[in-house]
Amino acid sequence: PKLTKTPPKPRKPFQRIDFLVRDWQNFDDEDDMEAMEKEMDEYLHSVIAERKAKDLHDTRAQITGCFEKLGCFMFTHPGFSVTKKKYSGDVQVIEPTFLSLLDRYCQRVFNEGDNLDPKIINGRELTAVELGAYIKAYALLFESGAHFPTAATMLDATSKANNSNATNIAINKYKEEMDKLAGVLCTSYVSPEEFEKDHKALATRSLEMFDEMANFGNRDDISEAREMVLRMLKENYEIYNTLNQGRNPLNGFEIYILPMTIAVISFLLRWIADHTCTSWSQTCKAGSDALSEVYTVGFLFMLIISATRAKQISDTVKRIRKAFVAVSGSGSEKDKNAGKGSKND
Repeated sequence: PKLTKTPPKPRKPFQRIDFLVRDWQNFDDEDDMEAMEKEMDEYLHSVIAERKAKDLHDTRAQITGCFEKLGCFMFTHPGFSVTKKKYSGDVQVIEPTFLSLLDRYCQRVFNEGDNLDPKIINGRELTAVELGAYIKAYALLFESGAHFPTAATMLDATSKANNSNATNIAINKYKEEMDKLAGVLCTSYVSPEEFEKDHKALATRSLEMFDEMANFGNRDDISEAREMVLRMLKENYEIYNTLNQGRNPLNGFEIYILPMTIAVISFLLRWIADHTCTSWSQTCKAGSDALSEVYTVGFLFMLIISATRAKQISDTVKRIRKAFVAVSGSGSEKDKNAGKGSKND
């Protein structure tokens, strides 16, 4: 029988959400912690369970479809002392039951290994920097303090923070690799063909990284973030290309041409003057001395310029030499093979 491969079950984008409820008054026994936790679980299942009524059906579907684990923890009222204007934050006046529940919840979050995992979104563990972007996005939702954010608003903030992280990761990866190729610490010049090839490969990989991360939320926001990645790639390409062109030993070669031409012409004129003019002519002697100073200054100028580009010129000479050896070597191999073939004949 032909086996059919079962498609993998899609992974939910988020790990866990806990609904914290305060001022709950329906516990059967507030002295029994285990019984209260059981009541919390039963209440959560009853709320999330499918109902015939369509009230909040979409909200429940979004919650169960986005999170791998759901939790609910209920707190009693902390006591009327904390509601007074003169309340100073003194823990002693808070109701003992509320403090016990708060302590239990903190233990569940921080002491139980199953509940404190690395933050994962869409299968990726977040770095500290990425997590900071999400925290900032969530904090901005409560900035006004006038309205509690809706589930849709929080999802939108999450997707925007995810887009921001995807953009930063994609660009940082491109810059990290380009720094190795043509960064400020590099000394070797990369040929335009090789530079363009590596740039396209790295840019393609960066876009793939962005697409892998930015895969949920508003499509227009994702497209806008992707356009930003393309713009930043182009801007960084121009920077690295400028740095690389600055290492080209032939870049600015026109600086050498004029002093070299003047020096050579001066040297030839002096040589002609020394071999054609009589030794007693003061005019010829003065002209010869002047031409000597001109080409001496010219050669010194070129020597100073060459010293500042010695590393690039040396690397270029080595590459030219290697290319010459490779070409001549391949030619010699062909001649040898041809010679062997003629001997065999």
